[in-house]
This record gives sequence, structure tokens and C-alpha cells, in this order.
Amino acid sequence: MKRGDIGIALVLIVVVAWFGISKFMGEDGAAQGNYAMIEVNGKHYDTVALTEEPRDIEIRTERGYNLLRVSREGIEMVESDCPDQLCIGFGHVHDVHGTIVCLPNRVFVEVTGDQVEGSEPDAVVS
Repeated sequence: MKRGDIGIALVLIVVVAWFGISKFMGEDGAAQGNYAMIEVNGKHYDTVALTEEPRDIEIRTERGYNLLRVSREGIEMVESDCPDQLCIGFGHVHDVHGTIVCLPNRVFVEVTGDQVEGSEPDAVVS
């Protein structure tokens, strides 16, 4: 290896290490101050902080049943009796403007709060 190759390798190692450390230190978009707004049938149901201790939120309506799990990692739909089960596939949502939608049961969840760098829209079209 030449002297220049060693320099490039060292820079690459430092960059990879920095990204790895920032990922494990919680700088992955789950910003302190984010919260989830839950709507059922178009009406506000609950607002929960994503920094709370883990807890489950049961939503029972005439349309069906949903179970949301809130934790520091975000919010996720863990159970639903809707026929398509698409809402289960959203996984943990923690970024601002991230959503979970269960159309058959009319449940809508959106993460709002402190803006995380890189989470704002690229462009706004009017």
C-alpha cells in the first residue's frame, strides 16, 4: 500500500465508525420531544410522547380493534382485526411526519414534534 492509500483507508474507517456510533447513541431520528397523535374516525383520540416507558394503547370501536405499542423506539401497530393487516407492516414509526394508517378501522397515527435534520420535506408544491 502507498501512503495515499493508507490515508484514504483511515478516513474511511473514521467515517464508518462515526456513523456506527451515532446510530447506537440514538441519533437515528427518534428525537427527544417527538410524540404521536392518534385519531380514530377523524377525531383526536390520544397524544403520547415517544420518550415514555413502553406501554400499549387499545383502541376498540364499532369498526374493530387495534393495539398500538409506544416505546422509545417509536410507535407501532402490533395487533388489528382488520382483514388486510396492512397496518401491522408499518413497523416502528419514529420520524416526524411518519404515519400508520388502518383504513378499515379508521385509525390514523402521525408522529409530530421536534424536527430532526433531514426529516423535512424536500420540496413543497402548491
